[in-house]
Amino acid sequence: MSGRILRFEELNSPAIAELDKYKTAVFLAVSPIEGHGPHLPLGVDYFDALYFADKAAELTTHKRPDFDALIYPGIPLGTQLYRQSGSIRVESGTFYDMVTGIGNSLALWGFKYVFLLSGHGSPKDIVALESACVKVSKKHKIQMHNLSGALAIRFLKGEFIDKISNKLSHPLTENEKVLLKKDIHGGWWETSMMLRLKPDFVDDRYKSLPDNEKTKGASGSNPGYFGSPSRASREFAEASIDVLIDEVGSIIEKCLSGKDITPESVSPLYNIKPLRPKFKRLVVMWTIIVIKSLVILWLIYRLLIR
Repeated sequence: MSGRILRFEELNSPAIAELDKYKTAVFLAVSPIEGHGPHLPLGVDYFDALYFADKAAELTTHKRPDFDALIYPGIPLGTQLYRQSGSIRVESGTFYDMVTGIGNSLALWGFKYVFLLSGHGSPKDIVALESACVKVSKKHKIQMHNLSGALAIRFLKGEFIDKISNKLSHPLTENEKVLLKKDIHGGWWETSMMLRLKPDFVDDRYKSLPDNEKTKGASGSNPGYFGSPSRASREFAEASIDVLIDEVGSIIEKCLSGKDITPESVSPLYNIKPLRPKFKRLVVMWTIIVIKSLVILWLIYRLLIR
């Protein structure tokens, strides 16, 4: 029997063992608890990730009824956060180790398809997740992918604006499209998502908050958000959900059909080495090795010329 949506923590060991691992897609939501201005709950990213993991599982079983969807318990952690009261961060290396460990364990029990969903878009967070996916995929010859990183970059670049606009009862104006490209934290999109998912947790002050653009070298008080929260609406959330879920569903379908989705699941940020988890540690380690090697060569030289 396939086409089921299962919760990992609700199953027993025999049930896990009996799953057809070649016909089971595992979904894992992982996003931090982080401040998002004076109007949104700390769990914005986490709530978004949980929602999209559930939606991706539903879409997968709908499009591929020969597959089961297994949802792993959400993990409320991440790295590189805005420093607001209540933000909980871990080092990128620790974050990477945690996700890699989960991936290794799932691979150990035979699972072949693992998909991560995140609501957090900081560069180091995205690269930590992608690095873990690449590591586990290569080590165990499975398909483990972060579905959110490359999509987040495309979203922030404005690639989906026209598609979202076409789904609205009142399409976006050119000025609104410009504002949306600058909407990166606690603004229009995230406030809209919370109005859709957790309306009781949204403070009404969002309606009167002014647009706030993040600029380099800006001084003065930081309101804790960057974007246009006052423009938020449930309709905008619904339109963006439709667009993003279509994109996610298409990527998953390609993967389950045996196609290489690495170009669509790995963001350009992955190629920036300093963003990789434990990069500083590696630099220090190699610096020490080089210094020791030079010292040894110098000692050998001194001995030879005597």
